[in-house]
Amino acid sequence: MVVADRRLWQRAAHIIHKNHRVIVMDSGSSAHFWYDVWTGNTPLKDYLPDDIWTTMFDKNCTIQQAFSDPMSNQLQMAFWHCPMNLFTKFLTTYNSQDTWIWCPTQDGHFSTKSVRSILTTEANQQWAILWAPYIPTKWSVLIWRIILNAVPIDGTVKEQGIPLVSKCYCCSNPHEETTLHLFFKSAIAVQIWTELAHLLHFSHADMTSIADNLTDFLASREPEAVAARLIRCTFMSILWEIWCSRNKARFQDQGMSAKHIINRSLFSVRAICTSYKFQKIPPDWIAALCQDSTVKDNLNARIPSAVRWFTPLSGRLKLNVDGAFKSTSGEAGGGGIVPDQNGNMLCAFAHAYHGLNSSLAAEALAMRDGISMCCRNGISKVMIETDSHNLVQIMTAQQACQWDLVCILQDITAKTQILQAEISHTPCEANRVADSLANFVLFCPSLVS
Repeated sequence: MVVADRRLWQRAAHIIHKNHRVIVMDSGSSAHFWYDVWTGNTPLKDYLPDDIWTTMFDKNCTIQQAFSDPMSNQLQMAFWHCPMNLFTKFLTTYNSQDTWIWCPTQDGHFSTKSVRSILTTEANQQWAILWAPYIPTKWSVLIWRIILNAVPIDGTVKEQGIPLVSKCYCCSNPHEETTLHLFFKSAIAVQIWTELAHLLHFSHADMTSIADNLTDFLASREPEAVAARLIRCTFMSILWEIWCSRNKARFQDQGMSAKHIINRSLFSVRAICTSYKFQKIPPDWIAALCQDSTVKDNLNARIPSAVRWFTPLSGRLKLNVDGAFKSTSGEAGGGGIVPDQNGNMLCAFAHAYHGLNSSLAAEALAMRDGISMCCRNGISKVMIETDSHNLVQIMTAQQACQWDLVCILQDITAKTQILQAEISHTPCEANRVADSLANFVLFCPSLVS
């Protein structure tokens, strides 16, 4: 095996080891208790101090052997040194064999696409933003060429060894035409970026390295946020209109106008907002994009309607639950409340969660904890409401369940049958109390359980 092949397979083995996990399907599991990742994110042996692990007997014991005796040395060591929550989150069924799952996919099945996404660098992920489906291809191509310094501007042509006399068409006192000057430093460009600075939060004065500054600016915001989409669309539209205006000035003797470029850019962005049905557009953007009442009506978010919390049917109680998750810090929490027929609180909870990676996981844990609270308080025939549409679809078998939520949802299913509970979706506006409890955990985790 040549060195390159060896490195390839070593890299593949590392990826497989890092992203595979054992799901324990039976109490008679043949998976290794200490070495296999069957609960949590790492092998249990990683939690043991070096001196304990060195003197440990029977390191190769299976899960079946470890659980065969509740007082076994293996279990006692695990309970003493490992987080206790690891022993309440693994799935057990009556199947005869363990199952390997592939962590990067929701269903746990291996796919070459998931491997490709693992190997994809951050730079490639930034390119994905550039080629978003709502952005016209001609804009993406131009930005791509600007980043690669491949736009046929005088300065770029001269860099290829072709002598020519350069003059820009964007200043009253012409300068040598370069990519940086045309798009960011010229009189026309400065006027445009200054007028739109309050919307784009972009400073043309900071542009020094086009390739780095452009990619950093385009990738510096949440990809799916409406405001971020508007900023990217407007920014790229401005560059496209500057380029088109430059060509008309050079080849058709038409003067460049900053006002004309801004108007055409905003017109294009309005068309994108309408075509792709952007919702919840910020007021400052609505004011900038609207030129007449018709456009304003099309861009405005949906007219809000009154939403209220309805009391449950006679003889039943209602449980409202919600989860909160901050992707930037990984903080998560869940909250829930059971009111009486008059809306007065009977019982409530607010719990902090750790080690989660999605808001759906927080929603599921909040529902589980709410149902557990009902069990402890002897509440049955409860109506459960959540504002997570995905969770409701999973619980009603309309959507496939993620592998890492199977254990939680299995527990929810079992307890809902005991409580004779019904799960339904409710608008966020009717779930405000549970939402407040869940978000309270993020700000005051020391005051909740």
